[in-house]
Amino acid sequence: MAGAEQSAFDVRLDLTSDGATKRSDKGEEHSELATEKTKATKVKAAVIGMGPHGRRIVDVINRLPQVELAAVVDRLEGALAYDKLPAATARLQATEKLWASGGVDLVCIATNGPSHAALAAEAIAGGARYLMVEKPMACSVAECEQIVDQAARAGTRVAVDHVRRHAGVYRWLRERIASGDWGQVRAIWMQRPGIGLGCNAVHSFDTVRFLTGRDVRRVTAWVDDPVGKNPRGADFVDPGGLVVLDMGKDLRAVVAQIEDGAGPTAVEIDMTAARVRLDEQNGAIEIVTRDLSVKPGPGRPAAYRPTAAPAGLSAKTDMLSMIEGCLADLLGDGPVASDARQGLATVEILVAAHLSHRRGNVPVDVPLTSPSDRKEWLPVT
Repeated sequence: MAGAEQSAFDVRLDLTSDGATKRSDKGEEHSELATEKTKATKVKAAVIGMGPHGRRIVDVINRLPQVELAAVVDRLEGALAYDKLPAATARLQATEKLWASGGVDLVCIATNGPSHAALAAEAIAGGARYLMVEKPMACSVAECEQIVDQAARAGTRVAVDHVRRHAGVYRWLRERIASGDWGQVRAIWMQRPGIGLGCNAVHSFDTVRFLTGRDVRRVTAWVDDPVGKNPRGADFVDPGGLVVLDMGKDLRAVVAQIEDGAGPTAVEIDMTAARVRLDEQNGAIEIVTRDLSVKPGPGRPAAYRPTAAPAGLSAKTDMLSMIEGCLADLLGDGPVASDARQGLATVEILVAAHLSHRRGNVPVDVPLTSPSDRKEWLPVT
């Protein structure tokens, strides 16, 4: 997003608040004082990239009382004409103007993948205390490591918006899996329609790691030929494919990203004492548990029983609520669930998938150890 193109709006950001005290005729402090003090403590935010996801982030920030949307940035003037932008929000066409105005506390990067590393570096150098980066975190492992190192030196908290970590159904399933009541996880299957491994499958990679609490050790993949033109432009190549994740201890996950698939997004988790199926489109949660005390054999079929999920829990995901959870987590004091290390891990799986396909669908160990593999750059979205 940063470049020589200048803003169509001659705007200076007022990033300070007037704390002047006013009194009523009765000598009491006017309510405006409390308002101004509240403004002074608000987190000043900027969103870079005003495409569909950037607009979702704007919608979420608008409902966070502790955050004030100071600016949005997009090279395209038309993208800045979003009718839900607060009147006081500056509309800029170049990031240089944002940093020159004194910077902001929170920067949300919602551009395409190839710009993430440079914009993250700008935001950190510009003094951002909080940084949320759209997935994929960057286009190579080396770029992700650069963001991690820069943020650590500056003390910037980073979140990558792998937002299913903030969906109620996946948080509940993580707890159930960790409890051991359903036995051991043996396989996870995730299928999503649309492009591509970088745009969508990285969510699946992260969800598998989140649910199990396990890292991926080995990646084997088949990358499809692109089905159609990438809607973001000819410079982007982000096809679908099938990726097998070996997580050790008899656990594997299969991620199918089908560019022309009918969908909807579906998940199956197979454990030694249960099977769970999710349909994110209609919200269905199907759980079947098995009584392990019944040993199947001749005349003794396995004993299965349907098991209900908690009342009110749905597999249907709410994007705005998940983004809100991600931002609240980032702005809090505790560990960030989807921090930069998690973003790096998913990009490493993505790169390993492409390397596996290119090398004849052979397994590729992760972490990647070759410097050239860590610098492998993918023009994904």
